[in-house]
Amino acid sequence: MPIILIYKELNHLIDDYYKCPFTHIKEQILIDINLLTDALLMFDADLQLEAPLKSI
Repeated sequence: MPIILIYKELNHLIDDYYKCPFTHIKEQILIDINLLTDALLMFDADLQLEAPLKSI
């Protein structure tokens, strides 16, 4: 379930990025997009491990 929320938020951020007219805000949105993308990649890598990493 949490992965679905990450995907939804990522889609909202991408929409916001393209609709935003302000460069400095777009830069902040892009940082958030990159952070969520990294989180998805880490989640995917964790699923592929035979012994998943423990969450903190």
